[in-house]
Amino acid sequence: MSVIMLPGGVLRVPTATTLPNGTKVDGTREVRPDDPEYPHWLPYAQREAELWQGTRLSRTSASWHAGGAAKAPEPVGPVGAVVRL
Repeated sequence: MSVIMLPGGVLRVPTATTLPNGTKVDGTREVRPDDPEYPHWLPYAQREAELWQGTRLSRTSASWHAGGAAKAPEPVGPVGAVVRL
C-alpha cells in the first residue's frame, strides 16, 4: 500500500488493526500537516493525481476531453462469456 497526498496536503497512510477476536484489518488513516508523524510519511507520499496517470480511467477521460468517443468495455458474464446487449 502506498501513501497518498490528498488535496490540501493531508496524507492517507496505511494502517493495520487487530480486532479483539484476532482478525487483522488493513485500512488507512489521515495524517494532517500539523501531526508530529507528518514529516515521517511525507517522503513516501504520491499525489493522488499521479496515481491516476496511465490508468484506463485516465485514458478514457483524456479521450473524452479530446472529443473522442471512448468505447466502454463489453460486459462479461459468468465464466468469462461475453454478453452482447
